[in-house]
Amino acid sequence: MSNSISPYGYAKDGKVYLNGYLNFPTREIGVVKESEEASIQYFTKRFEELAKSKVEELAKSVQTSSNKGSFLMKLIHMREYLSKFDGLGDFPSLFSILDSLEQDINVYVEKNRAKNLEIKRALLQEIESYEDNRNWVVVSNKFKEIKLKWIKTGSAYKDEEKELNEKFDAILDNYYQQRNKAYEERNKAIQKRLEKYNQLLDKVRSINQNPTENAIQTVKRLQNEWRIVGKVPKRELMNIYPAFKAEVGKFFAKQKQQSFRNPADRKRDICDKVEKMLDMVEPPIDDVKNLQKEWQRLGKTKHPNDKDFNTRFKIACNELFETHFLNKQARYKYEAFDEKTFFEQLKIKIRLIKESIKKDETELSLMNEKSKRNPQQQQHSPHSQGMGGNQQNFDIERLNQINKLKTKQRILKKLQDQLLANY
Repeated sequence: MSNSISPYGYAKDGKVYLNGYLNFPTREIGVVKESEEASIQYFTKRFEELAKSKVEELAKSVQTSSNKGSFLMKLIHMREYLSKFDGLGDFPSLFSILDSLEQDINVYVEKNRAKNLEIKRALLQEIESYEDNRNWVVVSNKFKEIKLKWIKTGSAYKDEEKELNEKFDAILDNYYQQRNKAYEERNKAIQKRLEKYNQLLDKVRSINQNPTENAIQTVKRLQNEWRIVGKVPKRELMNIYPAFKAEVGKFFAKQKQQSFRNPADRKRDICDKVEKMLDMVEPPIDDVKNLQKEWQRLGKTKHPNDKDFNTRFKIACNELFETHFLNKQARYKYEAFDEKTFFEQLKIKIRLIKESIKKDETELSLMNEKSKRNPQQQQHSPHSQGMGGNQQNFDIERLNQINKLKTKQRILKKLQDQLLANY
């Protein structure tokens, strides 16, 4: 039995058919369930609610979008969807809408390609203006900025797009090759300078171990050579310079020592020397130990400032040893400490010295509490070796703890002042 309720299809022998249209042949789209009329109505309604509404929605999106070119693939998928859609309706009119939309999109794309061509030509001209600029850091950052704009810009006309990209990439590649070559040459120059610095350091060490007849003139000449070697990264020179300065200082200290006959004058000179070391990031701790030995050999003097010299020397040495220990602790606890920036190193050392101060404060507090609870316990202990012997030892231990705490607090303040002054 045949039924022609719909102009777009019919029901026959329990099946529903869609009439052929455009280049599509008549095809079966479903089966009759309740009745032929009901099935025709079902597929007609399905066309209206799904196929037609989807095309209308797509058309609205294209018309309101600022980037119409992004809908080309959706048009292709919509055509495929309609060609297989099971429904009864005016399919040719929907395909006509899609054709119209595609035409609008193609016009839009052509306009955009003209605009993109103009933008890319301008970007190409801009990047060409930096080709001979050797400010590598600034230009590299500028190239990143321009490349990002290039990537965000859509395609120009096909016959020009390839040429534009080739020119753009060629300029970038050539520039970065030159930059890498310059960096390589600079690194070689830095390496040569570092080798020269190490040679000068070895020469001064050799003179200290085996002084020559014209040693003073030779060391002064080496100092002058040091000044003209040339620049290297600060962190690369961090270990070499303090060592060189220490060796030179050691040499002139020996020269000066030979001219001293007055022990009090020598003590004053040693005090000045260790106090100058307090400004070093890496104190030459072996030199400090040698000065301590010399100080012991000098012994007591009758000079009125002898006590003051002893105090100055002890305070400076304590701070130098604490600073040396702090540096060792930082390198032990933090991997690649020497590769970090000066700012990061300062923060690490401040954190460690604060932790150490907190422990010392706790220890001192316990000692003070012990002293308050049993002020005479140790003095009258039956095991004491003498009246007040244990109490005297306890007082010395407590005084040493106070001095150690004061030393660390001075180091903390110095580190914090450096942080504020530089950052």
